[in-house]
Amino acid sequence: MLVNLMLLLLAQSNGDTLRWYDTTTAGYGGISLAGDVLHWAIIFDIDSSLVGRTVHSGRVHLFEMFGPPPDSGTIRLCLGTPTQPTTVLDSGRFMYTDYGFHEVFFGDSIALHAGDIVWLWVSQYYNPSDYPATVDSGPAVRGYGDMVSLDGQNWDELVDYGLDYNWVLELILTPLEAKEGSLKTEERIALTPAPGGFIISGYSGPIRVYDPAGRLILTREIKGKTRIRPLSPGVYFVVAGRQRAMIAVR
Repeated sequence: MLVNLMLLLLAQSNGDTLRWYDTTTAGYGGISLAGDVLHWAIIFDIDSSLVGRTVHSGRVHLFEMFGPPPDSGTIRLCLGTPTQPTTVLDSGRFMYTDYGFHEVFFGDSIALHAGDIVWLWVSQYYNPSDYPATVDSGPAVRGYGDMVSLDGQNWDELVDYGLDYNWVLELILTPLEAKEGSLKTEERIALTPAPGGFIISGYSGPIRVYDPAGRLILTREIKGKTRIRPLSPGVYFVVAGRQRAMIAVR
């Protein structure tokens, strides 16, 4: 086990983010266990304060990848029991690009219900010298913050391996004010293909552009109508504030 940077407060709910890891203590640390695929997860019991909220995305912090570039990983959003996930609600793949957070979007259409037990489950291939799964400095939130599996079927807590930490994983909820119809027509983004990229209009502020594998291609602060380039031919996902859109670049 390796621990070495600064993290920032243990919170099940921080605004629209659900998580368990302590962001104020010790550091990001990576964990590597036997096998070449690691499965790790956090769990949330959905109470009345979260009923009707919809899920925007899941984020995982990845640590060091020293060997050849790994295959893409997977983030799954599941219903389950306190001991295992049972039903996959949505999933998406990501590619390790660098140390830091990697995100998979779930489409803002999955609503939470009272009594749900929700799992956010990550699977990632790693090389023998890698430390893919990031943890805080603990202590673990028993039964919620540090579930791990070596085969994707049988789950334990990290404490069963003598480790007292929480995974750095986050479930991002759709902001309440982002409900359909709450934006004025002139506030909705429009994407128009243009040579080597696209033109975005109807928005001012930061944007992020992702490829279909979930890799962040670029970030930019824009003011009104802006041409975004250069981009290789392909399909891209654009996140502008609380709005999301897709564009094909030729």
